[in-house]
Amino acid sequence: MSEENSRGSQTLEGRVAIVTGGGNGMGECTAATLAARGAQVVILDPDVENARRVVDHIVENGGRAEFHPTDVTDEEAIRDAIDRIVSRHGRIDVLDNNAAVLSLTRGDGTVLDTSHDLFMRSLGANLGGPFLMSKHVIPVMLRSGGGSIVNIASLSGILGELNLTAYGVTKAGVLQLTRAIATQFGGKGIRCNAVAPSYVTTSNNRNYSPQEVADAYLRNTPSGELVAPQDVAEAVAFLASDAARQINGHVIPVDGGLVAASPVTPDYRDAMGL
Repeated sequence: MSEENSRGSQTLEGRVAIVTGGGNGMGECTAATLAARGAQVVILDPDVENARRVVDHIVENGGRAEFHPTDVTDEEAIRDAIDRIVSRHGRIDVLDNNAAVLSLTRGDGTVLDTSHDLFMRSLGANLGGPFLMSKHVIPVMLRSGGGSIVNIASLSGILGELNLTAYGVTKAGVLQLTRAIATQFGGKGIRCNAVAPSYVTTSNNRNYSPQEVADAYLRNTPSGELVAPQDVAEAVAFLASDAARQINGHVIPVDGGLVAASPVTPDYRDAMGL
């Protein structure tokens, strides 16, 4: 393989990759995808039963995976998990900050009807987790010459919504955290990017939002289909690889073209019979 092709490779062979919240949904799909690309995957998730199920599935399919039951809002638990990972594998090359607490979206309304307690708990879970993980993984990456951090954001952090005030603010914070890490550590071999999906067809989204929400996203998505967990996983795997070596500090929407389209597109399409 030529040097140029090697630089553009999407293989993750020999890399150690952490996926937070890898026990279900997008995290589960991402963990399996990174393992299929050759990475040693480490899932951090407090849900032992589901994390074990994902690890077993990966191993049964020829991949390498393990899990550590970890709450990513608990700094001591994070330190302990990272110490164990480094002790066993010697390095951390990829961090996918995927974990979020979607149960907090219940009661997350407008600025007027969202409680201060829910707002602060959302900040701690959905923004504090990526901050703490990055804070403790970056020194490990620096010791081995660099790495790639991929934060899972959301279109809710880019666009205004009628509800989900706290969730949207936390995801906007994730985008700024992404830019800060890219700026502060890009010269030391660490890249940090974000993936911002629209509505993703996970069981969690179906549990925490009515079908009408999925229908509205579908109506406004030019591709004509909703985002699947695998779509997000593919974006994460690309950003984690050397093929994305010059992509740093950016936000990649995975939305089927939703943000690109004019807001009147669905009505115009119906009016014109397109």
